Amino acid sequence: MGRGVRVEFSSDELILGLMSLISACNLAMLRQGPEGITVDFDSLEGKSALNDDERLLLKFQAALSGPAAQDAYALELTAAESNRLAQTLEHLESLQPWPADVLEISRELRARICTV
Repeated sequence: MGRGVRVEFSSDELILGLMSLISACNLAMLRQGPEGITVDFDSLEGKSALNDDERLLLKFQAALSGPAAQDAYALELTAAESNRLAQTLEHLESLQPWPADVLEISRELRARICTV
């Protein structure tokens, strides 16, 4: 596996990245709860062999579970993980119209992580 680079995500970027990966990987992880949509990571945590996308999803979970540093979340991403996330965001942008603010967040995040 490649060497990781620390990437800072805002809370909006982290949620957008997580939801994009779930959309591309396994929509069944999304659950409707009493307070809105939740993500069921139990299916991943119980697996003995994870694919690259699933490992990346667990990195996002760890970041969300840990403390945020002034609304910033840090993840160590390899070049392959950065590319996968950027490709996923780009693909999902092309599937349907996104609100302008979400599209801007996605494009700025893609531009930033493509330099990793």
